[in-house]
Amino acid sequence: MTGSTTRETESNAETDRGQAYTLEGFIGAMVVLMAVLFALQSVVLTPTTGGLTDRSVQAQIHQEAQDALLVSNQDGNLSETIRNWDSEGGFENASEPFAPNESHQTYSATDFGGESELGRILNERFTDRGWSYNVHLYPETGERKTLVYQGSPPSSSLAASYTVVLYDNQTLTSSKSGTLEAAAEADEETIPLRNGSDETPIYNVVEVRVILW
Repeated sequence: MTGSTTRETESNAETDRGQAYTLEGFIGAMVVLMAVLFALQSVVLTPTTGGLTDRSVQAQIHQEAQDALLVSNQDGNLSETIRNWDSEGGFENASEPFAPNESHQTYSATDFGGESELGRILNERFTDRGWSYNVHLYPETGERKTLVYQGSPPSSSLAASYTVVLYDNQTLTSSKSGTLEAAAEADEETIPLRNGSDETPIYNVVEVRVILW
């Protein structure tokens, strides 16, 4: 009887250990599964997660940038932003360093948000989500002018653009008064008079380009 009792006790102990190992393995698997689920739910698309390699993400970001340009142009604010010149060949209230190969100061993203509708929208849609952007002006005649410069964009950056027509009789929107034509005659233009525009009311045609990364 003693031997039988001993074997029964050992058998019960082995069973208990087996159940304990099974339970431990089950709990471990649950912990790993919960960790994986938590990690998946915690992933946020940022410029450094490689999201721009996805064509659907590229299309979404491009459309958002294009929409920002369209909305900011609806009430003429985009044109007003371009015409916000000072008398020194730059943009009024700009205080950031020059963009490469340029000679006038640029806006920070925060300042640009206070100067224009485009800046406000870009900051809400992109800056607050960790994106960087540059805003450049490309006149039909004249050199590139930069409104916002946050660095050299990588090859994976995206761009959206909108074309604005400036007219001779439009006024500057800065504290510097007068028309675009008068500014050109006084050699105080930031964006020059386009070639041959003396025969038309068009001062210049400017592409506003936003680059995101």
